[in-house]
Amino acid sequence: MKPASLKNKIGKRLFPNLMLHKKAESLPLSINWRRVFILPTKPGLFFGFICLLMLIASLNFNNNMGLMLTFLLVGIAQVALYRVFFNLTSLIIKGVTTQPVFAGDEAQFTLHIKAITTKYDICVQTNHTHNCLLEIPADETKPLPFSQLTTKRGWLEGGKIKLKTSYPFGLFYAWIWTRIDTKCLVYPKPENTPPPLPKNEFNEGNKKIVKKGEDFHGLKAYQPGDSIRLIAWKRTAQTGELISREYQQTLGDKLLLDYAQVRLPNQEDKLSRLTAWVMSAYQQQLDYCLKLPGFTSGYDCSSQHHLSCLKALALYGENNG
Repeated sequence: MKPASLKNKIGKRLFPNLMLHKKAESLPLSINWRRVFILPTKPGLFFGFICLLMLIASLNFNNNMGLMLTFLLVGIAQVALYRVFFNLTSLIIKGVTTQPVFAGDEAQFTLHIKAITTKYDICVQTNHTHNCLLEIPADETKPLPFSQLTTKRGWLEGGKIKLKTSYPFGLFYAWIWTRIDTKCLVYPKPENTPPPLPKNEFNEGNKKIVKKGEDFHGLKAYQPGDSIRLIAWKRTAQTGELISREYQQTLGDKLLLDYAQVRLPNQEDKLSRLTAWVMSAYQQQLDYCLKLPGFTSGYDCSSQHHLSCLKALALYGENNG
């Protein structure tokens, strides 16, 4: 057996609760006394040092009042030790909720914590956040939010979190580690300044819009701002008035957003642009279709269709490794 695996095996046998946070834990999760750890805080260490000095001085000068005060303070510290321990036990993490976000934003998770008895000053801590609940009444469930930074699209795990408390007095703090089995969906970051929604070659349908294009539509009276190249000189000579040519552009009734037609070299840049286009099409309530390799959304403009397209963009390529 390798030394590393032997070390892990011994560690799991001797300190099983230290290993619990390495794997995601299913909910609801009840916090029992076996997994709670306690250490003195900095004020607690200073308090203990002062008590030690008082004890030495009282013994040196045979001061009974000093000894009585020292033992009283030590007794209060002992009560605080038990109280901080029981303030964290019997908590139940009933569930975790989260909402999808875009890459670069903070993913917000919310723990829903239930207390069998009234609890005070319960905090959650991660690498990026620290939030506390001042009180959780008995038999009530309270939300306790925390956040994680996002850097890339796809599924983001809630990660390892610490639940802790230092109530009362702040002389000791008790904590547990856990890794909640929950994920947040992270969409690609939309392109900051995307080009306009694709028109001719991306669209389907035969809706005619009189607009600058390539197909000749007819003649019209010249208007200030028309290009000189559009002036129909022969017709102008016949009528004696300036006449300009008008062109039409064929726009489809349905908008096709095709991954293969995005002229960008990088995959993530393509997804970023498509995300921006999907959001723009949804805001304009256009009937659009997202087409990715291995995925075609179909034409729709509903909110469900919008979320389905964003999810497909977020998870594109994950199934293929």
